Amino acid sequence: SVLRNSSKLKNSERFSKVFISPDRTPAEREERRKLVAALKEKVRTEPQQYHYLRKGEICSREHLPRYRTTDDSEENDSDSDQRMAEAVLLELKEAFDGFERSIDKRLE
Repeated sequence: SVLRNSSKLKNSERFSKVFISPDRTPAEREERRKLVAALKEKVRTEPQQYHYLRKGEICSREHLPRYRTTDDSEENDSDSDQRMAEAVLLELKEAFDGFERSIDKRLE
């Protein structure tokens, strides 16, 4: 079976980054449809937040600040830099946490 032998791909130099997973069952597809519908509703009702799906759950956080251009209104640079640094740190923390969870699952 393709799925049974898919674990052998990691030993191949050419296909070491290829992963194969089974298709969603009809029940999983229905659950995903409901989750996406709930996400769309949340995006519509709470536009001030950034919403996304992660591990089968709806997650929310503040929007990342956009990069400033010379046309932007002048604001205190240190405040803007601080908010940008905090947003970047939050993104890095979320990415690291997800990476750490994926490693933990592989070690189980």
